[in-house]
Amino acid sequence: MIGFQPPAWSVPREWPGERCFVICGGESIRAQHKEIARLKGRIIAVKEGILLRPDADVMFLTSDGFDHIAKRLIPRFKGTYIVSRGKWHPEFPERVKRVTRTKNHGALCDRPDHVCGLDSGTSSINLARHFGSTEIVLLGYDMTGGRWFNGELPKDVAKRVGEVRWHHPMPVIPDSHFRRHLKPLKDLAADARAKDVRIVNCSPISRVDAFERQPLEAFL
Repeated sequence: MIGFQPPAWSVPREWPGERCFVICGGESIRAQHKEIARLKGRIIAVKEGILLRPDADVMFLTSDGFDHIAKRLIPRFKGTYIVSRGKWHPEFPERVKRVTRTKNHGALCDRPDHVCGLDSGTSSINLARHFGSTEIVLLGYDMTGGRWFNGELPKDVAKRVGEVRWHHPMPVIPDSHFRRHLKPLKDLAADARAKDVRIVNCSPISRVDAFERQPLEAFL
């Protein structure tokens, strides 16, 4: 039905006090993909992140082209929840859950059916917090432009995925997007600290300086 949207999903608090890794799409993932395959803990994979961890707890979607998402990505996901924030498509399978976006992106939203964030990584931080995570580790949170999966995939990933090359409808994200996305992050980081949520950016190359930085090896 055109224009139909299912009721917003109230995220269950299933991971109280646990660590959650958030796999984003930045180019720095290429240097970490082997370590990501070994991660233990809760995982939210943003879109193509499931090519690295099809067993992630959550696949998080935003409004890319429906065919790209539904035909290429959703069938590959073997985890528990698919959560979409953005334009709803009537052909989404029933297992896709919908959350909506708050207007205040400088603070973690407490409403369990809403997430903050101008970008999918920030929204995933809020989603992890709704699930109960108190330590959130960011990977591929670069905001430098390129995507790790666009073009030729790393050989071990290509073997598992069954495709040598992978293309995205928007291979390079405009810098204007990142400048806008970066603005609320310092306020968000301060709000997270006040709520006893630790956010760590383990992306080896990143222009995001709002959060604590650590090497990924500290969490292996």
